[in-house]
Amino acid sequence: MARFPDTPVSLLVRIASEKTGVCDEAAWTRLFELYAPVIKAFAEERGGGCEGEDIVQEIFMRLVNVLGDGRVKIGGDAGKFRRYLATLIRNELVNVWRRRRARGEGATVSLDVAEPTVDSATEAIIDAKWRLARRKAAVDWTLSKTALSPRSKAVYRAYAIDERPIGEVAAAFGIPRNSVSQIKTRVERMIAAVEAEI
Repeated sequence: MARFPDTPVSLLVRIASEKTGVCDEAAWTRLFELYAPVIKAFAEERGGGCEGEDIVQEIFMRLVNVLGDGRVKIGGDAGKFRRYLATLIRNELVNVWRRRRARGEGATVSLDVAEPTVDSATEAIIDAKWRLARRKAAVDWTLSKTALSPRSKAVYRAYAIDERPIGEVAAAFGIPRNSVSQIKTRVERMIAAVEAEI
């Protein structure tokens, strides 16, 4: 029986961050390589028969439409992605069944496309990796794509990322300690907003 593969969290993050308008072809190719054989096997095992290739194409067209334009926010949640994919497969099998019924064919399809279970330890690891990847993506985006001044970015990096003492950072940039704290707070708010979008 076909099983969903482990989906690298970083792959979903790359695809989910396409709202910037840049298509990551390598990420989509890898996603296709991971899932096309499994989708085809699921379809064939459940009565999709020779329409397995068509089902794969239909599902990936839908994925491109909904993931590429940000309508479905899956981000790096591999479990949520697998559940969504299982729903797409199930819906496409229903469409196959309806087309066959309209042609007068009596063949049936099985709609049992359950997501494989993942033990709680693995789920916790996946969740932790996703949170770290999401945080890193939000920090990177905030420090590279926002209108923060170069000085604010440098202060934030020195204090929050490099973990230098507040007094050392204040002295290095010639600003009061409370200004260092204010910059960190402001940048953290921006990062949190970006992280929520991811």
